Formats: sequence, structure tokens, C-alpha cells
Amino acid sequence: MKVHNHKSRTDTVPCVFFFLHEISKFINKNNIKSIVDVGSGYGRVVNFISTINQIKCHGIEYDKEVYKSALKIKKNKVRLYCGDIFNFNLNKFNSNCFILIDPFKKISDRNKFLSRFSKLFSKKDKFLITVNIYKGKLPKQFNLIYSKIASKNRCLKIYKIKSR
Repeated sequence: MKVHNHKSRTDTVPCVFFFLHEISKFINKNNIKSIVDVGSGYGRVVNFISTINQIKCHGIEYDKEVYKSALKIKKNKVRLYCGDIFNFNLNKFNSNCFILIDPFKKISDRNKFLSRFSKLFSKKDKFLITVNIYKGKLPKQFNLIYSKIASKNRCLKIYKIKSR
């Protein structure tokens, strides 16, 4: 774990293995071929999903030090990127499934990202997997299809955004 003391980004906190297992089952059930983890930290999620599900996984981490550490342990089907998610062309990942493990402190930043994400691939259903996101409601086009509340501070939610 790394404490960032940043005004708009959360600390690097690992996802619990139970949630990773549930995410992996969901990916298999829905035949998802690739995922993008926004705020991928040290790569626990992308490495786990890549290994268990045998799919391509992309991780985007803002912190350069954390990114460099993640590169040392990344798996073959994992691609890691360092930078601000708002400067990436999200279409280049060609993925209809994104994972957010509470990367944004500000609801306005999260909503800005969700707006961009919801406009991707308008002819395909999309999935958003969130971990530990309690603050504020997601926009109405994000339909909750799975929820597991583990404690006051730990939850897994999966949303589907229907194609237009």
C-alpha cells in the first residue's frame, strides 16, 4: 500500500481476494475478452485476472513509482500504462469492461470518467466493476446487476450499460 496524500487520487489499496474471485467468475460468465483497471496500483487485479481468466488486461496507474514497481511483477498478457486516465484515448483499449477500485477522491472526477466511459462503443454492452465506491450515485444509464456488501467500507458492484 502507498499513501499518496493527493487532493484528487486515493491511496494505493489492494483489492481483497474474495472480490477478485467474484470478478473472475463474472468475467467468465459474460465471456469478457479484456479488461481495463483504472488506477491499477501494483497490478494485483490485472495480474490475477490475466492468470485466472487468460485474457488481456490493461492497467493504468498515475503514480510513476507505483507503476515502475508494477512493471517488475506484471504477467505476460498484462499491459501497463503510466499517466492520467483523462489523457488516454479509451477506445484504444478495445475493452467493454472497466474496473474502478476507488481511484477518485472527488465525485466530479469519477463522474467525468463515467461520462467518457459511457460513450465508448455505443453498439456494444459495457460493464463497469467497482470496488469500495460508496459516495454518490452513478448516472442512471449504469444499471446495477450485482452487488456484494462485505462491510461498511468494502463492497463490490457490477453495472451494465446497454448498447444504444
